[in-house]
Amino acid sequence: MSNLASSTPPASTPTTTLAAAVAVRPGYRLVPALIGRSTEPGTIVYVECPDWCTVDHVASRNVFLEDINHEGERAALQLPSDYSAPAPVEVYLSQWPASKDDKGLTRLAVDVDYEVSTYGRTAALAFADQLVAFAANVRALAETLPEEAKA
Repeated sequence: MSNLASSTPPASTPTTTLAAAVAVRPGYRLVPALIGRSTEPGTIVYVECPDWCTVDHVASRNVFLEDINHEGERAALQLPSDYSAPAPVEVYLSQWPASKDDKGLTRLAVDVDYEVSTYGRTAALAFADQLVAFAANVRALAETLPEEAKA
């Protein structure tokens, strides 16, 4: 009798057992995702998910496997406005693995008042440079304003 047959395997969860059986790329982990219409029980599948992704792929059910997207933690800037709700500006990492447009690559998503644009590395760095220059212009203009009266 071999040692393998007589040894007791260590306790594991279905995810760790599956992850051990499937090669997962570095920087990714295997996570469950719920697929199917909300009127159906759905099917749990396991997908590669980037380490930076914060999406609960079971709670955010998708109808089709191709609809799965990954999003990272959001950084937000709230811009005051004259409307009852402020216009949010958010940036986060985004990836649509099945996207033909982005070829499944990770992009920087910039969401301005619910209109999202995505950028690759070069464009995202240029965008960041523009934000720094814009902030300097805002500061320069703000410094020309008269001092506020102290109460």
